[in-house]
Amino acid sequence: MDRPEAIGRNQIGDICEALLQVYLLNRGWHVYTPSSAWGPVDVIAITKAGSLLLFDSKADRFRINPGRKRPARIHRKRSAIQKKLGVRMAYVDDESGAVHFVPGLPAGV
Repeated sequence: MDRPEAIGRNQIGDICEALLQVYLLNRGWHVYTPSSAWGPVDVIAITKAGSLLLFDSKADRFRINPGRKRPARIHRKRSAIQKKLGVRMAYVDDESGAVHFVPGLPAGV
């Protein structure tokens, strides 16, 4: 993805959220975004089977932990309300558009 050198964290977050929406739309799902910019949910999706899924979009980042040689994904904690609502973290690679879900998507969706 071509982009300016000076891009802020908020802009990267917006890009990752948009890439997540495209990823879910390409699966044939209905995708919605909350009207508030702040909250426990970034994207709401309804699967072809009618399941409702909630996502918090995050830029996928890695680091090499002490004593390790391979990079490990940096996982963010879900807030108490996100856990209660069953929100999934969607780690989006802002370069490739690849998405990794935690917890993973249910079987068959």
